Amino acid sequence: MGEEAPVLSTRERGKVAADRVQEALDQGSVVISFKAVEVATPSFLDEVVRRLGGLLRGNEERVVVITETNEDVADSLELVLEKHKMALATVKGKQLELLGGSTQLKSTLAAAQQMHGFSAADLAKELEVKLPNLHQRLKGLMEAGAVSRATDESATRGTRHRYETAQTKIKAGTITLTN
Repeated sequence: MGEEAPVLSTRERGKVAADRVQEALDQGSVVISFKAVEVATPSFLDEVVRRLGGLLRGNEERVVVITETNEDVADSLELVLEKHKMALATVKGKQLELLGGSTQLKSTLAAAQQMHGFSAADLAKELEVKLPNLHQRLKGLMEAGAVSRATDESATRGTRHRYETAQTKIKAGTITLTN
């Protein structure tokens, strides 16, 4: 996000950034890098996060991953995400984690990463939770951009889905937004 702007600020500029994120997400999964960003104001991030929330709600196929946030930007993102009761996927080292979100959502993502591609029933068994509870967690992870799902064409009866975490799904380039 900050190739030319180490400070991302103002609500109006956040709307422009959100437009660019939306255009990129319309093309497929997206990685949003904050590599050169030193500070991102809550008003700027609020515009981007609110737009992402709308785009990811009901989404099944696309993932969004936030990368290369410094501590200040991550803290600001956490505050904005908490305000909207949202979570977003982020990469720490080689692990996918959540900014925001509940402890259960975070533990579900950690288990899902160990399985790579998986069915809801397999993950429910792994976590020792009932399937309806797991479906709620998977919905939360899809709305966080951390997990995608597709119809399992090999299912012999009914509609079944296969899930993938963002790290196995992301093939898109990184989007860098400026202020």
